[in-house]
Amino acid sequence: MVMSWVICGAGRRVGKTHLAGRLAELLPRSVYAKQGHGRRKHGKPANFFTSEGKLRAFMEARREEFDHFVIESNALARAGGGDVVIYIAQPPGRVDVRADAEALRARADVVVAVGASKHAWRRVLTGRVAAPLRAQICVALAEQAEFLTRCRLTVGTKVWLEAAGARAFGEGLAELLAEIDRGGSLRVACETTGMSYRYAWKLLRSAASRLGRPLVHAHPGGAGGGGSRLSVDGRHLLDVFRRLDTDLAAYAARRFAELYGKEAADG
Repeated sequence: MVMSWVICGAGRRVGKTHLAGRLAELLPRSVYAKQGHGRRKHGKPANFFTSEGKLRAFMEARREEFDHFVIESNALARAGGGDVVIYIAQPPGRVDVRADAEALRARADVVVAVGASKHAWRRVLTGRVAAPLRAQICVALAEQAEFLTRCRLTVGTKVWLEAAGARAFGEGLAELLAEIDRGGSLRVACETTGMSYRYAWKLLRSAASRLGRPLVHAHPGGAGGGGSRLSVDGRHLLDVFRRLDTDLAAYAARRFAELYGKEAADG
């Protein structure tokens, strides 16, 4: 029987990728895949999908090759997918959690948190995997819970640009523009980022209105289907935004280390 293990979590930096990779090492004939936004980052899973449909198609096409699919995906967990859903809670004291964190936790079969019950983990895994493997998985879950107790404070930053006191340019728009620039198509960019076509057009129109200039030029298709490209202003603003975002994050990390102490920043 083919089993799917879905890893989700309360937010960033809780160790979803680490735990998914660890399970993929333990489970025989397993493959690790991830569903997320944007593009696959260097060092991340080769099997990276931007939509649940593409992820499910991959699983269906490869089910004869593997006994276990280890999937890192909040969306799949939220939709009720997976034979075993594992939720990683936020470290103690952290307040920057996902808006749907409680919904994900409620969907989970296994909750990895500080003080979580190992007996509850074993009950869930009994009948699903053999005893020796069950013990190894519980060790991996316990190590993940221990990691949460060691998480130290870090600083996060968020950049946006305003026009006349209203937000005109932020991370969502930057991601959309980057994908339009890469693929030459608004529709493809929407598929990659997970935005609806209607919302993306609204975002572009709103930004153009507030900035007083278009960020994207659309050209009609025909047999080829047409496409979109960044305007000169759109390309320049995207470049400025990305540089500002990177510079601000680097400055914040340095300043936090100075104010709070090097040990906290290194954690």
